[in-house]
Amino acid sequence: MRPPDTVGPLARQVAVVDATLRCSELDMSFRTDPGLACVAVLYLDGGIGLISRDRFAQLMSGPFGYGRALWEKTPVGRTADPAPMIVDEDALVVDVCEQLGRRDRVRRYDEVLVRRPGGRLARVSAARLYEALADLMAHQAVRDPLSGLVNRAHFLSRLAVACRDTHQPGVAVVFVDLDRMKQVNDTLGHNVGDRLIVSAAHRLVGAARDGDLVARLGGDEFAVLGRLAGGSRPDLSAVALGERFRLAIATADPELPAGAHSVASVGVAVGAAGTDAETLLSEADMAMYRAKQAGGDTVRIALDVGAQLDPHLSDGILTAIDRQELRLFYQPIMGLNDGRVHSVEALVRWQHPRLGLLTPDHFLPDVHRARLLPALDRWVLDRACADLAAWDRTLGAQAPRYVNVNLTVETLVGDGLAGQVLGATDRAALAPARLRVELPESADLAQLQDVTRQLRELRAHGVGIVLDDMGAGSATLRHLSVLPVTGVKIDRSFVAGMLANRNDHAVIKLLADLGRSTGLDVTAEGVESDEQLDRLRHLHVPYAQGYLLGMPAPADHLSTLLRTGRPRGVARLPSPNTALTPG
Repeated sequence: MRPPDTVGPLARQVAVVDATLRCSELDMSFRTDPGLACVAVLYLDGGIGLISRDRFAQLMSGPFGYGRALWEKTPVGRTADPAPMIVDEDALVVDVCEQLGRRDRVRRYDEVLVRRPGGRLARVSAARLYEALADLMAHQAVRDPLSGLVNRAHFLSRLAVACRDTHQPGVAVVFVDLDRMKQVNDTLGHNVGDRLIVSAAHRLVGAARDGDLVARLGGDEFAVLGRLAGGSRPDLSAVALGERFRLAIATADPELPAGAHSVASVGVAVGAAGTDAETLLSEADMAMYRAKQAGGDTVRIALDVGAQLDPHLSDGILTAIDRQELRLFYQPIMGLNDGRVHSVEALVRWQHPRLGLLTPDHFLPDVHRARLLPALDRWVLDRACADLAAWDRTLGAQAPRYVNVNLTVETLVGDGLAGQVLGATDRAALAPARLRVELPESADLAQLQDVTRQLRELRAHGVGIVLDDMGAGSATLRHLSVLPVTGVKIDRSFVAGMLANRNDHAVIKLLADLGRSTGLDVTAEGVESDEQLDRLRHLHVPYAQGYLLGMPAPADHLSTLLRTGRPRGVARLPSPNTALTPG
């Protein structure tokens, strides 16, 4: 239960006496009523004073015990504090405590008078106010301010405790992501979006069982910590657990406006004994992503997380680097105005000796669990810079202008980001301005703000900073005002929906206009049809990439594109009337 923010709920009734009352009468009241902590004194001119029990007792004791004889006939108004602290009942606890802290030491712990409606008075002790402030601070440290659910940090701490408890079976994490949050915010406004978040939180809590912990991780992402019942099939239990929360979100809330309803993609990860908490949450996140890729409003599961990593796909990545089994494929990023290859994006593949050529979705989860993503990123940086330098030597002016390299969150928040990136360009003898690093959509603003200094250092050396999948994940317009961004990539979901969905069309137009006005390079991802390409040109989107313009291909295939304009894997030139001139 959330502690009160205002003093009203903390205040209690206070006795009010007339200023003309004699001290002897008030003394009798204090002596016969041990619970009487203070009285408010009302003066004829409407002023209000305060007499506290302890201070009045000292007065009545007086020097050598003669206080009562000296003061018994004196009106209490002469002994009261004529300027007590008086606040409205809707005053914030934190503000009142701050005012108390500025008072002199003698009066810092006096009772505070509280105005009720209609001129009635109440009182609250300073000790109770400080206690309430401590309760508030403790609550805010573990709670999300919008939904009232526990926050990410507290959820992870509780998850870590649960993962260490090997006597309990089936630690499960349910990862819930709302499928229509972006559309609600775009069409109905962020106020309605906030109401949807609060509604979803209430419904998830309603679906939780005793012992479950429901958290808001940020944005439209929620998580539930629970356990699977022993003795049942874990796959069926995991699906049933996820379905319970999927159905809770799918149930419409009549209090929300029309159009604010959302369904959810749900991932459930079940950990083996001793599973790392971050790994279990990450697996639930990846399961949720598989649910979203399947169209949303569905559940996907991951079982026995942490039980055993595939040695061929986890620690084996280091061996793959040593044995030169990794490959970089490149996908061209085309200029829509001039038909030139503006840049190429480096995409890693693994030529596995037993399993064949593997795409990242087959090995990155295990590499992530083995905490080796930074090592993989370092290899990709070095190889991409070396390949671009090699194209410069063999192709001259026909070489790509830039190479784009994706960095994982683990590399971004690790030590020495700027040194790693600049070291790769130095080793390849490549100008840093030829490199563009792409920030993943999974990195939230708080994580990126922590590395802003490193990103600014990269930018000062000329390295481009690109926000990937703009609008689909954590990347928002707020990132553009905080980070030294030079470009954005419009998420493929908007391109896929732009011909039929007015909102997706409007988002692309907004980002294209924003790019022109701020000097940002804007690239549309996932272009797969002539109609999409024509519409992007009409909206003045300057750059595009996708299967229509070029499939990811090895470096030698890209060299063919750069020399001839017609490589294997390129489905169509940017314009039927314009020759493709690399540059």
